[in-house]
Amino acid sequence: MNLALVLTNDWELFGDGSGDYFEIQHKPTLDLLNVLKDHNAKITLMAEVAQQFGFQSISQQYPWANDVSIAWEEIVKQTISMGNDVQLHYHPQWIGANYDGQKWGLNEKHWSIAHLEKYEIKDILSTAKIYLESLIKEVKPDYKCIGFRAGAYYIEPSKYVIEVLKEIEILCDSSVTKGLNTKGFFDYRDASNNIIPWQISNQSVKYSGDSGMIEFPIYSEIGFESPAIKKFFPKLYYLIRYGIDINDRELLWAKERDKIKGVRYPRSNRVYKKNEAKDINHYVKQILGKQAIQLDYDYMPASVFVKVLENVFNHPEVKKLRNKNITIPVIASGHIKDAFSNDNLKWILEKINKNLENEVKYWTLTEAYNNYKPSIL
Repeated sequence: MNLALVLTNDWELFGDGSGDYFEIQHKPTLDLLNVLKDHNAKITLMAEVAQQFGFQSISQQYPWANDVSIAWEEIVKQTISMGNDVQLHYHPQWIGANYDGQKWGLNEKHWSIAHLEKYEIKDILSTAKIYLESLIKEVKPDYKCIGFRAGAYYIEPSKYVIEVLKEIEILCDSSVTKGLNTKGFFDYRDASNNIIPWQISNQSVKYSGDSGMIEFPIYSEIGFESPAIKKFFPKLYYLIRYGIDINDRELLWAKERDKIKGVRYPRSNRVYKKNEAKDINHYVKQILGKQAIQLDYDYMPASVFVKVLENVFNHPEVKKLRNKNITIPVIASGHIKDAFSNDNLKWILEKINKNLENEVKYWTLTEAYNNYKPSIL
């Protein structure tokens, strides 16, 4: 038994449509692809197609938007040509988006795809899938769009979404992170697993069943969490939470990441912050609480990421499979908009290739589906 690290990236601008495409997405992705190539690793871009449709809708009026649209398509094809993967990501707040000459106006009422009517869900997802396949088949004739991740992970209640995904032949989803909970949108605290993929039910992606679709959960660990300690005493936080003495290089990278994101995407503009309940429980959890932490290469310092990956071998569900000839996919997430540089990922790959070379391989999401599916069904 060994592990396959499936690096995924929610490839998009910020949630309100802000951000310079070339600065936030394009240039960092070119660097990302080179980092992956240098370390013999792979990635799956979860491509935000609704955003692309938004830029295409104003491309005749604004030449710069046409440049963005063309560049988006070119880098998607380049990603595929370099042996990586591209699958479908969709934020429905882009539906009917308008640009007033200075900024985008998105529809916050459409933040969750699960809150749309079934016919709307089918219309937007089938159109997006056809577009991706038509584009990518120019460089990879056998390409199929088989994977989906809901924008902001908002796929619940998922019954109608599952029905649509099956109808348009999407074979797997990766929207669930066990332990995460956003009031009014989803509660993944009772999801089937945090590591082992499952065949989902026809009622909810959270539970196992016989729908024929596979859920690949983003890996998470549930444990002590203190945003306050993490912000003001980061070395102490990582020592308590993970037993690791974080080096200054990693701390400086994280500090710079937060600083740059604060400028690019002020907290006052973040929709998920606007809807955040600020009751007494919220403030208590800022000091001390219990929370699910995603395996996120743009937020976990490199030494922590690798330590968490090593811990997977001791996961109770994984230990049961230790003597079997099987590879367990471990889904990691990232957001290109949050990474002012790809140094953290580079350090992660260096450590994996040095310390876990014989235990961990790299898969795309398509490879995870093709290689792991027979062991589930």
